[in-house]
Amino acid sequence: MMLYPAGPDWAQTFETALPTSTLAARLADAHGFTRSTLFQPFGAGRGTVIAQRDHLLVLAVHAADGQHWYEVTPSLEMQNLLWSFSYGYASQWSALELKALCGCTAWPDVIALARQQFAAAVRSLERALAGLPERDAPAAAPDLPFYDGEVIELPGDYLASMTGLEVSECGH
Repeated sequence: MMLYPAGPDWAQTFETALPTSTLAARLADAHGFTRSTLFQPFGAGRGTVIAQRDHLLVLAVHAADGQHWYEVTPSLEMQNLLWSFSYGYASQWSALELKALCGCTAWPDVIALARQQFAAAVRSLERALAGLPERDAPAAAPDLPFYDGEVIELPGDYLASMTGLEVSECGH
């Protein structure tokens, strides 16, 4: 695992035999990610972005002997916000700066957004590696036979309540 500014809690590593181009295509086609231009936001040797969704990146970090390692981690901007919050520097960011960087104006919202997006991106990558779509198809309703006969009619008093005498007779 690579270390990024936000710390190890904000990086999830995956190992697979799936090549980078195939994974990037799966993420873009079925999981709402945008294919990337293979840039290295954290510097050389610290992962190349293959796909991005919201404030999360999927990085190709290593390949050897047919195995590939990928990481899901927040974008550089979100990493800086998370680092600032974790180390007590949250006050250096104004509400306007937070809004410009992530769309939130308060720190609890920033953290909640990062957690939600991180969990969703990790789930998407797990499903893409397994060859599954973002969401399972809804279960189809069972085929019921079509009834073309006449509707059975019930007498009007069929669903009427029983009186006390009838109830006691049924109790024996």
